[in-house]
Amino acid sequence: MVVSIILLSIGAIMSAIFITSKVINYTFKTIIFKTVASLFFVALGVYLVATTPGQTIFKVFTLLGLCFGLLGDVLLGFKYITTKTKNIWILAGMFAFAFGHIFYILGLFLGFYIQGNVLFIILPFVTSSVLSCLYMIISRRLGVHFGRTLFPFAVFYISCLTLMVSTAFYMTLLHSFSLTTLVMFFIGAVFFTTSDCMLTGSYFKKGKRAKPYVAICSICYYVAQFLIAFSIFFL
Repeated sequence: MVVSIILLSIGAIMSAIFITSKVINYTFKTIIFKTVASLFFVALGVYLVATTPGQTIFKVFTLLGLCFGLLGDVLLGFKYITTKTKNIWILAGMFAFAFGHIFYILGLFLGFYIQGNVLFIILPFVTSSVLSCLYMIISRRLGVHFGRTLFPFAVFYISCLTLMVSTAFYMTLLHSFSLTTLVMFFIGAVFFTTSDCMLTGSYFKKGKRAKPYVAICSICYYVAQFLIAFSIFFL
């Protein structure tokens, strides 16, 4: 527990340093701060996987999700440095996070699905489809434009994101909200979705976002990843 708290504390400090740097002036140094902050939610995941008994499948897939989150952070960071290849970095980061969500989904299904409850396999996909459609409609009306090149990849990513949060919810519901690991993971998934919805506005909507908006978006993201990593502790 002590090591977990230390990793969480240092991770929170590094996240705060990164967010401050991002809000003031995004430079190459900001990417380093971001990478170090993200390394700590991966480090927390590694430590908890190694020290927490039970549910090996869930632990391994969750750790893979965290690692791809770190990779996505690094790739997206270069969007601000090399603007000529901005879309390439966005696309690369999008795929890294999408694979991270897929690993989270697999971990949840393989770790917590109870045989015979077929409805709890169908419902996440139905809910994801509805949420994805609503997201595309609302974002369009709010002035978000992905462009022809990124649009199909954006749809793919949003589908992975909404399936991840839907799966987290239904697996938590399947266990009657009695497992702290699943409750914490679901809360983390909600924060992740909130962050990504805000990030879409930053990346694909004209105009500059206010500093508090940028800060809240990043705070939600790091809260999400650290909650997901720490959920392993309660297995």
